[in-house]
Amino acid sequence: MKHFDYIIIGGGIAGLIAAYFFKDKKILLIDKKGILQGASGAAGAFLFPKISKKSSYTDFINNSIITAFEFYENLGIDTHKKGVLILPRDERDIEKFKEYEKYIKLPYEKRGDGFFFEDGGFIEVDEVREKIKVPFLKEKVELIKKDGDFWRVNDLLAKNVILATGYEDLIDIPYIKIRPVWGERIEISGEWRVESEELNFFYHKNCSVAKVKERLRIGATHKRNCLECRENEEEAIELIQKAKEVVDIKSYRIEDIKGGFRAASVDYFPIVGEIIDVNKTLNLQPKIVKGEIPKYLEYKKGFYIINGMGGRGFSNAVMCAKMLKNYIENRSNLGKIDTKRLFIKWARKEGEKFLKTI
Repeated sequence: MKHFDYIIIGGGIAGLIAAYFFKDKKILLIDKKGILQGASGAAGAFLFPKISKKSSYTDFINNSIITAFEFYENLGIDTHKKGVLILPRDERDIEKFKEYEKYIKLPYEKRGDGFFFEDGGFIEVDEVREKIKVPFLKEKVELIKKDGDFWRVNDLLAKNVILATGYEDLIDIPYIKIRPVWGERIEISGEWRVESEELNFFYHKNCSVAKVKERLRIGATHKRNCLECRENEEEAIELIQKAKEVVDIKSYRIEDIKGGFRAASVDYFPIVGEIIDVNKTLNLQPKIVKGEIPKYLEYKKGFYIINGMGGRGFSNAVMCAKMLKNYIENRSNLGKIDTKRLFIKWARKEGEKFLKTI
């Protein structure tokens, strides 16, 4: 039976980047479809800042953008960094943008009612797949269980397992709930113009718009809990209508439609860290369900997760993988992305009911 230091389950952008960060170990990435299929294969892969009132979430997103640009550029992956103009969606947003301006930390330029950032670009998914090579096995995972000092994954053994399975529940973790959010990326050919005559940079309003060679690439993450969503022309036309708010599209032909379910957490932050052993923790500290702060947490040793990247997987995954490795090797603080934030909220809300079932 083959042994590994790490088996990473899930070949989306989170799993692939995690595998890359652990490449100094004996690793294996497993996915039933392939590398960067599903939501990652359908991603617009835009690297854009976020603007809002002061918040730890916005700070995390924008720090992740800077980290991602550096990571991809060091690998020789083109980030198409041309800058992005972020525009308000409506009159209400115009007023919000006036408030947001004082909280912007990244270099920017005011343009009309919007903000232009030089740190704006996108990644070609095919190039990431080509440049980031890790040991890979195309196989459906049917079994994950503790086997002595190892974790057994199908007929393989690993000291550590990292779950990067996106919106799919491969194994039940009571306190972690992932919401599927449908997103699409389309490409159109045709005739279009903007005020400056050329799409020399990118736009983001109700969707993201970029000129890629002689096509327009339009992307958005826009429908929650829509498990029946599939790629179709009607969805594509919705995106084109949104794009028309910033680009005068005179005629078009849909050349490509890709869609997939992004994985989002309930509080939008990614979910990273060691999996808590819920049974042991609640049995040893039952008062947690009444609001008592845990004195300690029992973990499933060697069992980790990197998930919940939302619609910003190609930027968030880099920061999350980097932080996960530092946590495993140095026990560094994961901050807001730590899985334990979700456990404490869940235990107070659902823990008492859970205890009655075990």
